[in-house]
Amino acid sequence: MLTPILIVVCLISVTSGHPHERRQNDEPICSKFDYEEKLLEKMIRMEMKMEKIKEEVKDKEKNIMSVATNLSQRVGNMENDEIQFQRGINRTMVEFADSFCQENSKLSDLADKSLIPIVGFNAHLSLTKTVNRGDRVVFDTVITNQGDSYGSSTGIFTAPYTGLYFFSAHVCNEGNKNVIYSIYQEGTQLTRCTQYDNNGVYSCSSVSTIAMVNKAERVWVQTLYTSVFYTDGYRWNAFSGSLLNK
Repeated sequence: MLTPILIVVCLISVTSGHPHERRQNDEPICSKFDYEEKLLEKMIRMEMKMEKIKEEVKDKEKNIMSVATNLSQRVGNMENDEIQFQRGINRTMVEFADSFCQENSKLSDLADKSLIPIVGFNAHLSLTKTVNRGDRVVFDTVITNQGDSYGSSTGIFTAPYTGLYFFSAHVCNEGNKNVIYSIYQEGTQLTRCTQYDNNGVYSCSSVSTIAMVNKAERVWVQTLYTSVFYTDGYRWNAFSGSLLNK
């Protein structure tokens, strides 16, 4: 099938020839310009192919630009994801550090609360002493006073902490003389005891108690009747106490 340009050329060549010659010659139309026609047709085809190639190149350029844009967006998204991931790690580390510090502080507080401080005392009378009814017994010789809570000049133990305490009193009487006493907590009797022998025997006895004592409350030994606390090389009158739990 001839291209439109080739048809035009053929028509021109036909109309330009002598009418008589056209009638006498049996040659195919446009045969005089066969070479030129084929050359022109090749040029037209090449031009059409070039146009097609240009269109394909443009399409490929568009595809390449689209791919490049897509890759750029993906790289940007990856960078954003990495930044967010790093921020998440940093945030998690900070939260973990805060949580660890809080838990460590709680454990420290718990350890401080559960740790029982050393509080204890033990004192005795240095000499035989008569104590009038209702008076406090002052055990003047201190052997142990952990926490410095017992006063050797007053005979009073002052609780440094609120807690459960153990107290004990050990007394000795002279023959035919009695010792009647009680352990007091802020004026309230915790326990009482009577040590007496009418056969002239020198003897001793002990009494003990456990009490819940608030911080700054006082505990002491007090007589119920006038009593003689006998002391010699074999007998001591003593008062002691210690913190069991707080």
